[in-house]
Amino acid sequence: MIFGESGLKDAYRKLMWGPLRQVAQAAPPLFEVALARGMGRAVARAMPAKVRHIARNMRRGLGDRDDLLVLARQTFATHFGNQYIGFLFGKCDAKTWPRYLELRGLEHLEAARARGQGVMLMHPHMGPAQLPLHVLGVRGLPMHQVGGGRVTLVDLSETGRWAAQTRADLEDRIQATLHDGGKFLRPVLRALQDGGVVMSACDGTGGGDELGRRSPRLVLGQRMGLPIGPIWLAWKAQVPLLTVRTVRNRGPELPRRDGGHGRALFVAELGPPIDFTRDQGKAAALDSGADAIARYLSDSLAAHPGDWHFWDAFEPGRLLLETA
Repeated sequence: MIFGESGLKDAYRKLMWGPLRQVAQAAPPLFEVALARGMGRAVARAMPAKVRHIARNMRRGLGDRDDLLVLARQTFATHFGNQYIGFLFGKCDAKTWPRYLELRGLEHLEAARARGQGVMLMHPHMGPAQLPLHVLGVRGLPMHQVGGGRVTLVDLSETGRWAAQTRADLEDRIQATLHDGGKFLRPVLRALQDGGVVMSACDGTGGGDELGRRSPRLVLGQRMGLPIGPIWLAWKAQVPLLTVRTVRNRGPELPRRDGGHGRALFVAELGPPIDFTRDQGKAAALDSGADAIARYLSDSLAAHPGDWHFWDAFEPGRLLLETA
C-alpha cells in the first residue's frame, strides 16, 4: 500500500517514528503490534476514498461480495502492522515468540531439512511478512531472505529519509541474513547448498522496483506478472520449494509452547513441497513453477483477502497487466 508524500505525512512520521516508537519499544510485548494495527484502522476511517478504491480492486478479483468494504479496511491494519514490524524484532525472542506467531505445518520444513538439504520458501506479502523469517531464525534455523533492497518508487522528503533510515536500523535486528535481489545471487545459492532456508516473495516487492523476470499468469482471473525467482533458485540449487503465508490468528485459544494460554496474534501456514518440472531444463521448470505460483497465490488471496498488502495495486498498469 502506497501513500503519497505530503506535509501531513511528514508530521505523522515524526510522531510515529519518534515518541510513539519509543513508547512501543518500552511497552510489554504485543503492545507495539496493537498500536500499529490500531493506527491502520484509524487511517482507514480517515481515508474513505482510499478504502473504496481498494474495495473496487478487490471486486475485480473476488467478485461482488457484501463484505468488500470491511475487508478493505482490514488491509490498512495489515499494512501498518507490517510497516512497523521493526518495533517487534527486539521484543520477539526465544521466550516471547509463541505469543506472536503460531507455526503450522512446521513438519514440512523439518522433513525437508532432515534430508540435509537447504529449503526455498516462497511467500505472498500477507500479514507481517517477515515475522516467520524472524521467528524461525530465533528458533535457530539459518534463515535468509531475498528482497528488493530499500528502494522506493517515490522521492522521499528529508523527514521521509530519516524515517526510512530509522526503520532500516530497527529491521537490521531481524534474526536472518538479508540479500538484495537486484545484486548477484551467488551468496543465496551458496546458502541453499549449505543447508540454509531462503525466503522470497511470489507476488510483488511493495514500494520498490520490480526485480527479475516475471511470467504472466492468471491470479483470481486477472493477468499478473509473477516473479519466478523462487522457482529458479529452487531449481538451480536442487532444493525443495515450500510455501509460507502469514495471517491473523482467528482460531480458538489453546495452550502455547511457552506455557501460557491463549492464541498467538498470527499464524504462519507452511505448506508441503511444491511440485514443478525439474528434469526438462530451465524453461520447463520456470513455466510449470509459474503455474504453481499462480494457483497458490490465487488460493491465498481468496482465503485471506484482508491479510494481503497489495490490493491497492491490483489494477491494470500496476500489478495487473494491461489487456490488449
